[in-house]
Amino acid sequence: MRQLTTAICLGIASLAFAQTTSPEQLMQAARQLNSEANDAQTMLDSNLELADSIANDSIALDSILFAPVVIRDLDEILRSLPDTMPELPYNPVAGPWIFSGYRPLKQRSFENAINTSEIIIEKLKGDSWSATPYTPRWLHDALTQSRISGDLMYSMMIYSPNTVQYTYWDLPVPPRLPEDDVTLGSYIRNLNLPEVAVSEALIPEFEQKKKHWLHNFNTGLQFSQAYVSKNWYQGGNNYLQLLYNFYWDVQLNPTYHPNEIFQSTVTYKLGINSIEQNAVGRKYSLSEDNFQYNVKYGFKAFQRWFYTITSQFKTQFFRNYKTNTDIRSASFLSPADLNLGIGMTYNYANQKKTFNITASIAPLSYNLKVCIDKDIDHTQFNIKPDRKTHSEYGSSGEVNMTWQATSNISMRTRLFAFTDYTYFQGNVETTWDFAINKFLSTQIYANLRYDSSSDFNISRWHHWMLKEILSFGLSYTFSTK
Repeated sequence: MRQLTTAICLGIASLAFAQTTSPEQLMQAARQLNSEANDAQTMLDSNLELADSIANDSIALDSILFAPVVIRDLDEILRSLPDTMPELPYNPVAGPWIFSGYRPLKQRSFENAINTSEIIIEKLKGDSWSATPYTPRWLHDALTQSRISGDLMYSMMIYSPNTVQYTYWDLPVPPRLPEDDVTLGSYIRNLNLPEVAVSEALIPEFEQKKKHWLHNFNTGLQFSQAYVSKNWYQGGNNYLQLLYNFYWDVQLNPTYHPNEIFQSTVTYKLGINSIEQNAVGRKYSLSEDNFQYNVKYGFKAFQRWFYTITSQFKTQFFRNYKTNTDIRSASFLSPADLNLGIGMTYNYANQKKTFNITASIAPLSYNLKVCIDKDIDHTQFNIKPDRKTHSEYGSSGEVNMTWQATSNISMRTRLFAFTDYTYFQGNVETTWDFAINKFLSTQIYANLRYDSSSDFNISRWHHWMLKEILSFGLSYTFSTK
């Protein structure tokens, strides 16, 4: 009899909730089920009619279960929300039912309520809506409906498990739309471009022109000028200073010739200063006149080391005199230096080709000093007065480094040292180039020299010598590296 009663209750509840989903209608249906439990057939017929009447008269049931709405000043804004919400067409009680697991015992209040002699509405409804003024009526109504519906379905599942059609863990995985493909390939496919024959799209073969020689060329003309009127209160002299520099470096491309090394470098610097006419009538002087040519050739020994032959030639082109005298201090091939060395060279360049260093060591080195001008004191170049040349044998070393610090700042430096084991001579030249644009630049040039054979008593620098030039002007750079 109990199973029959349960089945009848299920039919009545399903029909009632198919028409409406309000919790008040569920309470009325439960009251009718409890009072007509002794006569199953009569209860089935009467409750079908009762369910229809409840569906058409929800306002009366609402007035029984809920107190009138009281608007409070404290929650005036919240009370502006609508009291009721449109009912959804979906009815969870109508099924299909899905068993999702057992629930705690304390939540099975619906079964206890329908088995009592009288339905306790407050027990089914929970706390009064009027006792929670911060909850809108429609929200409290929906929560109550969901809780009672869940209790009803759980009770029917326990006592009539044959009514459960699915279990939660056996449900199929719901279909999902594929994720959007945002790759470039997907974009191109969506363009629906016409198909292209692969044979027609092939690039015709051609012979790539190889660059066996890498060039780095730079030339510039920097100058400064000043004009001072004769009545200038502080005095002063007019002057014009010009500085011309030339640099051309040619190297064998290591990409196509990894087992060979060849480098040819030509540099020339000329600085002219205008001066007030001195006692001998001269109106200009030379601050810089230096021509230098370096050649290096070798073949690979192992890893970054090469067997090499190095050579260096230095001289100047124009005559120069000591201040306010006719004493000649330098002229063409006076002095001039020629150095030849046999040894090994280490070569390194970083991956970005912004830093390069080459270090050469020549245990066997020959150095020739030349002075052909008879009006110049030969002894200051370690040449005998009656001779024009002097040969020396010893060892030499050379280090060349280039660094492209930024796109417009570069540095190159060169160190050369020679000794015949009786005296030592070293020379370091460093040039910083700050390019403003392709045709304007600022350049800092510093030359530090040490010669143990020079006159120790000429100045407090003794054997050390220093020259520094800061210039600004026109420049042009070309490179194939």
